Amino acid sequence: MKNELLQITKQAVKYWWTSLLIGILSIILAIWCMAAPATTLALLGAFFIAGFLISGIFEIIFAVSNRDTSNGWGWTLASGIIDILFALLLMATPLGTIATLIFFVGFWAMFQSIWGIGSAIELQRNGIKGWGWVLALGILGLIFSFVLITNPIFAAEFIIYLLAFTLISYGILRIYYGFRLRSVGKKIEEIENKN
Repeated sequence: MKNELLQITKQAVKYWWTSLLIGILSIILAIWCMAAPATTLALLGAFFIAGFLISGIFEIIFAVSNRDTSNGWGWTLASGIIDILFALLLMATPLGTIATLIFFVGFWAMFQSIWGIGSAIELQRNGIKGWGWVLALGILGLIFSFVLITNPIFAAEFIIYLLAFTLISYGILRIYYGFRLRSVGKKIEEIENKN
């Protein structure tokens, strides 16, 4: 058992450099996002469309599957239908109108926040602890959605820099993880050489 675990670990750390490579590519992608904001927004538009479609389909499936056990299944069903409608509206909108995307995203965020507030009320009615956090996050999302709707230029810049920051953070994490795997690999070699 011990030798088998050692072999599995040894195999896992053998390709430590792939994590390093992923980290470097993530940081390069973050720099590219900041250097080419218009292209980044167009690509984000395509990802949002795909995300809305996939999310809507799964929310509808979840709502229909749980209609007998959940009192608030109608909210989830409505959320799924609205997600699909947003995806269809975004597909019908010319790709050059990024402000339209941000506007739709703002309204989507507003609806999701209202859904979150409604869910918090449902949790509170059922005596489930932690409903206050759901309510607070729903209210925070509602405020943020108003910022997105009323100031699309700020929203576009915020989205690009948030994406870039996320990619940089992920890149640093993967680089660190790669070097940690490398050090584990060296320790395994030392243990094998002693035996």
